Amino acid sequence: MFVPKKLLTALTFLILVFAFTAPTVSAKGDHYEAIVKHLKTKYQAKKVKIPFIWVARFAVKVVRPAGVKSFSITMFENLQFSRATLDEEMQSAMRNSLSADWSPILRVRSREGEQVYMYMREEGNSVKIMLVTIDKNQAAVIRAKFNPEKLADFVNNPKIFGISLNDNKQQVSNKTLQTKEDSTAEEKIKEPKKD
Repeated sequence: MFVPKKLLTALTFLILVFAFTAPTVSAKGDHYEAIVKHLKTKYQAKKVKIPFIWVARFAVKVVRPAGVKSFSITMFENLQFSRATLDEEMQSAMRNSLSADWSPILRVRSREGEQVYMYMREEGNSVKIMLVTIDKNQAAVIRAKFNPEKLADFVNNPKIFGISLNDNKQQVSNKTLQTKEDSTAEEKIKEPKKD
């Protein structure tokens, strides 16, 4: 089989383009890792191992409780930073790590030094959030992807594996109401017809 020289040249060029551009695109696309790297390098933070996190991540992918499709969490301890410059540095790091389609949703800075940064973006019928919390010398970076409609359904009627998570008082009142309705219906059936 004879391959034209121009086709072979074009194919070689495309392979080279994809080989050298693909790592750049994926590196820019992983916003979560960029923020984790910033905390680890800038503040000499040490990662904290979370036992059995892989089980929780697997369960979420399979069950999708409350519409959550996936999540990642990285925890740090022993952060070394200046309280005077931390807020400005973190705002800059978040802007530089996240692309323009991420919107800031929440920024909290308490008098005790606790800080929270939350960003969000839409992805099809899902929403992604990025949350960074810093408290004294500890931090957590959380990324989650969820379906907002299913989350709203869960909030209105929380169930996992068909088991309701509502408080017992509401369940008791629902059962009492159902019992009253059933007894009223039985009384109507038992009443003899008058001619």
